[in-house]
Amino acid sequence: MDIGKAIYKILNDNIAVESMVGTRIAPNVMKQTSEFPFIVYDVSSDNPEGQKDSVALLDTANIMVSGYCKTYKDASKLANYIRTALDRVNGVYNAVNIQAIDFDGYDDIFDDMSGSDGIYRKALNFNVRILNSFNNIYSTAFDGVDEDVDIAGSGSDINTSLGTFSLWANIGTMTASGYFINYRVDANNQIQILYHAADNEVKMTYKAGGVVVSAVLTDAIEGDGLWHHIVGTWDVAGDEIKIYLDGTLKQTTNSLGTFAGTPAYASIGSSGISTSYFIGNIDEVSLFNVELTDAEVTTLYNDGLPYTVAADTGLIGWWRMGDGGIVGDPIATYPTIVDETGNNNGTMNNMASDNFKANVPE
Repeated sequence: MDIGKAIYKILNDNIAVESMVGTRIAPNVMKQTSEFPFIVYDVSSDNPEGQKDSVALLDTANIMVSGYCKTYKDASKLANYIRTALDRVNGVYNAVNIQAIDFDGYDDIFDDMSGSDGIYRKALNFNVRILNSFNNIYSTAFDGVDEDVDIAGSGSDINTSLGTFSLWANIGTMTASGYFINYRVDANNQIQILYHAADNEVKMTYKAGGVVVSAVLTDAIEGDGLWHHIVGTWDVAGDEIKIYLDGTLKQTTNSLGTFAGTPAYASIGSSGISTSYFIGNIDEVSLFNVELTDAEVTTLYNDGLPYTVAADTGLIGWWRMGDGGIVGDPIATYPTIVDETGNNNGTMNNMASDNFKANVPE
């Protein structure tokens, strides 16, 4: 279990804690030469025995976080900082999805064997619940006529110089071109993944300053009734865009132009300006401000989750397209497609709650 990594990150990122201990936070024991004050944390699993070998959806753990100080006043202050940093926290930290942390009391300990003046220690106990998985039950169906999901708010967050799109799609029979995802400033500056009907191709396209560069996959996946994982990446400094299908790199293309402006339109299922609508189902759309590596794309395809691939440095948008979230109701609340990163929720246009379909990748 990586809960220790999560606890370290939460404490290390807390301004008040950092003001007292800096980076002097360690599991189990601290070096004897370390200066005071410092923090030591211990994690013990508390999962019921006799479970199946498969990963449990929910793990529980007990943690004890001890603040060591030279004075009782400092120990009390540090204990207060630790409790404030951890109590009632939830979220994803170092790829660990914490449902809740609850404070469970503390102990005052005076260690008179550790020096002439002794050491004051406050040991705080917490109960932690960790989510290991989530249910993927629903996707969103698009009719190819006028339905899309508006995610324009994320246009100001996307890094137009470096990034990744990831999504799952079950493509219907397309008689015209349709967009999976599109970020658009104007006709000359766009980043998108689309199905190009005239050539029966899926394209990752980077159009910057009117210069169009596309990475293409020609596999016959239109109307095959199967779910496919599609990833597109772009890296202006490295002068390349890439497209992946089902975990495999299909094409890399170079000679990118210079992107101008901030996308004012962003959508899932259309071009973002009421044209080129997608037919089929889309699920688990994510946006990163880093270029995922080949290995990370493969991990994402093989039952990986966006926050396990680039949790702390890259994930800036994750729309589950029908499921109610990591924690909460099993189905989304129409007309909102929640962004699991908390940044930019999507809004369904010309749709209804029955656009959520129990049809997902397996």
